[in-house]
Formats: sequence, structure tokens, C-alpha cells
Amino acid sequence: MTGKVPTGAAVELVGRSMLDMGAMILEASGERVSWADRTRLADRILTRGHSTSDFPYLLSSAGNRVLADAYQIAQTPLKNLARRRTVTDFRPVSILRLSEAPRLDKVLQNGEIKHGSRAEANEGFAVDTYAKIFSISRNAIVNDDLGAFADASAAFGRSAASTEADLLAGLLLANSGDGAKLSDGNPLYGAARGNKAAAGSAITSDALGDGRKALRNVFDIDGKTPLNVVPRHLVVGSAKETEADRVVAIINPTSEVDVNPFGGKLTVQVEPRLTGNAWRLFADPSQLATIVIAYLAGREGPQIDLKEGWDVLGVEFRAVLDVGCAVQDWRGTYLNSGA
Repeated sequence: MTGKVPTGAAVELVGRSMLDMGAMILEASGERVSWADRTRLADRILTRGHSTSDFPYLLSSAGNRVLADAYQIAQTPLKNLARRRTVTDFRPVSILRLSEAPRLDKVLQNGEIKHGSRAEANEGFAVDTYAKIFSISRNAIVNDDLGAFADASAAFGRSAASTEADLLAGLLLANSGDGAKLSDGNPLYGAARGNKAAAGSAITSDALGDGRKALRNVFDIDGKTPLNVVPRHLVVGSAKETEADRVVAIINPTSEVDVNPFGGKLTVQVEPRLTGNAWRLFADPSQLATIVIAYLAGREGPQIDLKEGWDVLGVEFRAVLDVGCAVQDWRGTYLNSGA
């Protein structure tokens, strides 16, 4: 199913059909196996009395591996911009961000140490469930059509990654590209915040310099403390990929004026869902995260669950993704509408 060469004890199972392996499981549990009726044998492999047998659980375990591999390969680069967290349930999550600690005051001899306070900002979101059902029938087991199940598992892994990409890109594309609204009612980017260029321009050293300056000069929630935010990611759509690669390339200059001030300092992240000419700068999420993405505890990434089929003669599987994302702070990103 994974396309990898089996090793160790698995080698002796190479070439065995699903019926063969299912019959081995029945025999290992002490049941007598008859090959007179292959369809009935398939039913026994899928169910044991009134419960689900071991074989579908092994299928779901293998399916989860295929799904996880496909999910990892298809992940959007926008996840590199997000801070990851885990939540325990589906109730609304509050993102509380405190300002930097207040300045330390000089304490004179026998002087009093004063209390300090910190400003705070609060955003919120919730984890939602995204799912689809697919099945493997007894006909597929009789026909040894394991490839269809493997293909379905991989397809749902890619689908889960696409779901996350749609959610993350949607945060940036909302409100005509100005981004999702925060708790203050204003979108992520805006002239009032100082994180949006007054006029669109191509990706040049000068334009990047303006964006870098804007991030460097951002103040904390208290409105007093400079955060000195350092841009680390240049985020573009496919239309701007070549332009972005060119402006961050490392070159060997022959004179001072030929030096590329951004050579090797920015990582280009390309997400084709970000259509048009706009480009964005993001800080490293470890310094200041703009986006947060959350998963349900114990269910990080997509999972395959199973139940005995009712609508089909076989076993139904469902691919489930419990995920949520939101904008938590505008101070770590900068937008230029491009040209």
C-alpha cells in the first residue's frame, strides 16, 4: 500500500491476497477456514459474530500510514507561518496575548519596588470537524483490490492537506485580500496598522526594505515597546514565484552597489491559492506568530476510523480531520498589493 519494499517478517507475506491474509487471522484466532465459498469467507474476515473483526482494524492501520504519508507530502507552505497548538475539545478557544513586561525601574536604597501591569489582546476561534466516508466491499476483498483502498487513503490524505490550505489561505484572502478581521473589527492588513504598503509595487529590494522597516518599527500591545520584528518569510502566489526567487538570490557582487541586502535572508513560500500579484512578509512564528492552527488532542492531522458497513457489504471507513485556525496578531506580517 505504501509502495515501499517489505522487509523482515513481512517478506513472507508478499504476494498473499487479502483473502489469504484474512484467513491467516481467522486461523490464528482458532477458527476453521473453508475456501468453498470465497464470498462467505470475505464476510467472516470483515466481521466476527456481531462485532468487527481484526482484519478491518489492520486495514485502517495501514490506511492511516498511507493517509499520513500523502498528507505530509501535500501540506501547504502556509503552515510554516503558523504557530501550532492542541486543544482538548470543540469549545471556542481564546487566544490571549500579553504585552511585553513593563520596564524595570531603578530601586533606590531602601526604596519601594513598584507594581507593573501588562496590556492584553484577545482573539478567538474553534476547532471544527471535516470528514468524508469511503468503503471497502467484500467484492474488493474477493478480487484482492487492495490498490483501490490504498488510493482512497492517499486521496483523503491529500484532501485533508487541501482542506487546511484552503482554511489558511482564506484567512489571508478575506476582505478583498486585506485578511480576516480581528477582534477590533478591522482586517489583518491596513494603512492604520502600518502593515500595508500605500501603493502596490513589484518585489524589489526597495519595496522589501519598506516592508522590513515597517516590521522593525512595530510597537507591542502597550503602544510603547518596539518589537523589532524580523521578516523571515516572503509569501507569494505562483505568479510571483520567479520574481521572488530572483530578489532573494545570493549573488557575488563586484561592487558595493551590487550587493543584494536580502540575499539568503528570506525564505520564499509559494501557495498557488494566493492568486494575483500581492506579496507578504511574515516573521518567524517563534518570534511573533500571525496565524495559529490547532488540532484536537490525540487527533493531530487526519485519521481513519471504521465501522461495519450498513449501506455496503463490507466495511465503511471515514477520514476525519479536526482542525481550526485563526489570525492572532497583525504585528508579524506586512502586505504589498503588488504590481
